[in-house]
Amino acid sequence: MKARHKPAQHGVIMLIVLVALGVLLAAAVALVRSSDVFQRQSGNLAFRRDLQNQAERGVKTAVTLLSSGYLSTDSLRYTTNTSYNYSAVQLTSDAHGIPTALLSDTAFTAAGKTSNDITDSDTGVTVRWVIDRQCVSTLEGAAFTTAGCTTISSGTTDASADSRHKSVNASRMPVYRISVLASGPHNTQLFMQATVVR
Repeated sequence: MKARHKPAQHGVIMLIVLVALGVLLAAAVALVRSSDVFQRQSGNLAFRRDLQNQAERGVKTAVTLLSSGYLSTDSLRYTTNTSYNYSAVQLTSDAHGIPTALLSDTAFTAAGKTSNDITDSDTGVTVRWVIDRQCVSTLEGAAFTTAGCTTISSGTTDASADSRHKSVNASRMPVYRISVLASGPHNTQLFMQATVVR
């Protein structure tokens, strides 16, 4: 009987194993990268939500000034008051409707605004706001008219009239725009606006 010779191995198995390892390595790298991107996106979303929450503080501060603070009376809202970042006339805005006074520190100072910024030292977020009455005129008192102003109609009914013939005492009230800039670490910025009537 003749002895059988084993076929010579030419390293084919080794080549297949190396290709399989290369494929597994590429899949592992792709998985790590996608996980890293997902974590960054989650972090960015959380950071954006925090900036939005911080900007809400600026809106609340401005609304308080208009409703129960220094700017709560009509006579005080007839004139610009830079101590409270308030303008009795509409501020110049960019193409997106953001007042140019909020676009840089230089523009903010040039507009005569003072720094009433809200700063959160834990997160490194700074909140800045401006309030501008949506009017092109600074007429005061009896001379003030709503011409040239963005207004909302506000009315009350006369209690002495019967239910079929109620008289309406309508008045026009100017609109106030509150614009807020929240600035965070890594030069991140979020703008927020609200309109109120007083």
